[in-house]
Amino acid sequence: MSNPWDDEFAPSAGALNTLRWAYENGATTLGEAYDMLDHFELSNDVPEVLGHDDSVEEVREELEFGLDTAGPDTPLSSLL
Repeated sequence: MSNPWDDEFAPSAGALNTLRWAYENGATTLGEAYDMLDHFELSNDVPEVLGHDDSVEEVREELEFGLDTAGPDTPLSSLL
């Protein structure tokens, strides 16, 4: 089995932090983490998770690319 993070998909630190947040909040796959972005965007956790350099919209774009590259059923535990 190949690594789901192939050479084309290199998420930023902000995207990885968001995936960790989603995992800690019950997501088990990349698709579930993506589905949680609206909840994440409304939460008080955004500044803590993303800091001041990243935005939810940038993370959304990265995860959309990841869904196309690695697939929505990719386990978060294998990505973190």
